[in-house]
Amino acid sequence: MAKKKTAKRKIGIGLLPKLLLGVLVPVLLAFLVLWALIFFSVDFKGVRVTSLKEMGSNSLKDLSATTLKESKSSLNKLGEKIIREKAIDVATQMEVYTKARPKMKKEDFIKDPDLKVIAVQKVGDTGYTAVHDNRGINHFHVNPQLVGTDLHALADRLPAFWKILEASLSGPASGYYDWKDTDGKIRSKYMHLAPVKGTDLIVAATTYIDEFARPQKEIEEKIKGIEKQYLGEYEGKIRIFYIVIAIALLIVFAVIYYYSRKGEVRVLAESIERMQTSVKAAIERLQRRREAR
Repeated sequence: MAKKKTAKRKIGIGLLPKLLLGVLVPVLLAFLVLWALIFFSVDFKGVRVTSLKEMGSNSLKDLSATTLKESKSSLNKLGEKIIREKAIDVATQMEVYTKARPKMKKEDFIKDPDLKVIAVQKVGDTGYTAVHDNRGINHFHVNPQLVGTDLHALADRLPAFWKILEASLSGPASGYYDWKDTDGKIRSKYMHLAPVKGTDLIVAATTYIDEFARPQKEIEEKIKGIEKQYLGEYEGKIRIFYIVIAIALLIVFAVIYYYSRKGEVRVLAESIERMQTSVKAAIERLQRRREAR
């Protein structure tokens, strides 16, 4: 029976391992919690818990996307302003030209080559100005085949374009519409229409809005380069953090083990274990004496 009790005592762990576990486990748990907060993201029943790493990465991407969006919006507004000012400028030039010739009739104006030079001007790289009257009849256009045509015919084929043009028949108007190129590509155009004061003529200025967004592509490339560089440095810092954590854990374990084996903790542990052994031995002797009686 004594042998069984001795064997049973050897199964349990000593005080030294208990001390090691008592100190090391909380440290490990603290590092685990820290790791989870920094690196671990999870979705739990529709609730998203985001790590600090992901928050930093997402913030950078959101900042890049917002910057690009704002830059594109600003460049588009600049393009709109340039197109609008071009339409108003051409309308003003035509107003001055017609007022200087009060005796000329409309049919003479629309045949005047000098007025055509004023009416049809370049807008941006590929855009142009054109002139129609308040009945929707075109009188000046970069394409001679459209001169004299009724623009109402475009209502079904280009509804967005016609909606803007129709609004110009009663006053200034502007807006976006899609235009299909000869290669089949659809691009967005912006058009502004300004009336020529003292006449029934209306100047339309239009061009592709993406012409003014070309600097945005350079901005986008620079931002993506900065984002890539930052994320690369960020990942490098994360790897360093992993290494530091691993080294810190090893050092903590080594220090705890060292002081628990060769310091006062070890002496205390051995003393308590000897005391436990002595007490158990005394109890066993008492039990054997009682059994012998």
